[in-house]
Amino acid sequence: MKKISNPHVLVVAPGHRGRGGIDSVVRLYECTRMWNEMSCRMLSTYDDQNAPRKMFAALRSYLLAPAALIRAEIVHVHLAGEISLLRKLPVLFMAKALRRRLIVHVHACSEESLFMKTPRWAWKYSLHAADCVIALSPSWAKTIRRHATSAHVVVIPNPVKLFLPAKREHNLSPRVLYVGKLEGRKGYDTLITAAAIVLKEFPQTEFWFAGHGELDAARGQAERLGISSRVRFLGWVAGIELEQIYNEVDMFCLPSHNEGVPMSMLEAMSHELPVICTPVGGVPDVIEDGSNGLFVEPGSSESVAAGILRLLHEPAFAASIAQSGRKTVEKMCSLDAVAAQMTAIYRALSKPEGRVLIGVGHGL
Repeated sequence: MKKISNPHVLVVAPGHRGRGGIDSVVRLYECTRMWNEMSCRMLSTYDDQNAPRKMFAALRSYLLAPAALIRAEIVHVHLAGEISLLRKLPVLFMAKALRRRLIVHVHACSEESLFMKTPRWAWKYSLHAADCVIALSPSWAKTIRRHATSAHVVVIPNPVKLFLPAKREHNLSPRVLYVGKLEGRKGYDTLITAAAIVLKEFPQTEFWFAGHGELDAARGQAERLGISSRVRFLGWVAGIELEQIYNEVDMFCLPSHNEGVPMSMLEAMSHELPVICTPVGGVPDVIEDGSNGLFVEPGSSESVAAGILRLLHEPAFAASIAQSGRKTVEKMCSLDAVAAQMTAIYRALSKPEGRVLIGVGHGL
């Protein structure tokens, strides 16, 4: 491979027909100067509209991959566990066959998902074949190194846009926001049950859920609890519409059972919202309980309700952790800073020795 200062990079990711954290991350990278400087191109592998379109998107990516790989020096694969990893394996095989430098960017939601529910041979090949494995946080890097001892792991956090703090007026009806797919592992049902507890003390509170997924089950739960009038299901929202929603609410709550480093949490912090989360996955690498966020127990509606009630009772405390959260993402996760780290990795891999130096991609 010839030595070049600015390599051509093929980014393998779900693409813009996905509705998840990986797509959000890649969209942000596309907004940076790095994307053009590194001649980045996208190879989309996913379409989450329905099963036939999922299969078509994967097969199409395999057909397009050889020509795309020939034009690239570096292949940057964004993946999670289970089907996400397995779907991208053919592209990984082709990349290694063509002797391209390979980056595997791990977005798995849990250790179990990546290392127990994914076939052992598949994750071992993917992580050990990579010239560089990117973890989203130090705790995730430690987990990956424990399973894949020879993998070359660096830490780069998910990037986030920084917004000017909104001039929020005091809402007579406080608004609690959940952003993410409505699925069991993210604890949306725990939050709905917690909402019923909160409403006994603050009956004007509103609970907004922005995301697709188990909407019928969520509506049914709210109806059974008799709180439908205080719960809004917004469906999937993104872009400017989602940014506006962050500006219209008073706090953010994501009571997940497992996570990597959730983009919605970082986005809420960038909008200077007080965040309530669970200490799972890479979240404790970002949140310090009581300083820049508030921890609650996974699966405990009582704990989630207590966290929300504390912020409602103590507005000065809520404002304090919101301001600290904004400073945290500004320091650790700003889009420009993260893009600079990624650029350094691309350039390091473009050199003949093709190794990422320790200290490059220091992340959190």
